[in-house]
Amino acid sequence: MRYDIREHPQAPPNEELREFTLVPVSRDEIETRLADGETLSEVNLREARDDVNVELDPDPTGRGEHDDVGTALYRLVQLFGTPNVPGYDAGSDLSDRDDETFKYLLRLVNESDGDERTLPDEWLVTVYDYHVELGIGLAAWPDGPDPAEYDDAVQIVSMALLTNVVSEPLRCVYEDKWF
Repeated sequence: MRYDIREHPQAPPNEELREFTLVPVSRDEIETRLADGETLSEVNLREARDDVNVELDPDPTGRGEHDDVGTALYRLVQLFGTPNVPGYDAGSDLSDRDDETFKYLLRLVNESDGDERTLPDEWLVTVYDYHVELGIGLAAWPDGPDPAEYDDAVQIVSMALLTNVVSEPLRCVYEDKWF
């Protein structure tokens, strides 16, 4: 685990940091909700907090010296398949996009035991490219909680978990390199 938040003053109790599952929201669910006129509310955590900086490792082949969002996308595709949010398909019309070229909508499920949990049972997060770096957001459909009202613990857990997911290398079959 690259980022360990257990000592962070705003982190939830350690017992709650043991069991999380990250599940992609089905594309069918997203398309159905969008077709029904629902909109996904999002809070970009990099913009919402002034104390946030998401750092990725440089290109593992040693050629780059900058954060590598391409490697993050590669790992997300390995884990979850192609991006599940419509409008971010490879080869689709790019004219209405600002600077995002991929986006995943994921459900973060808190499976920790205990009667006195401080984190919700589940919440939605988005992972996308943000100015050619990794963007992480909290999200909700209209029938869910306002993502702007989540506390610091939810924000910190979301950012650490997603950054760790895209930062940990996976065995690549091609030329036996770690990516």
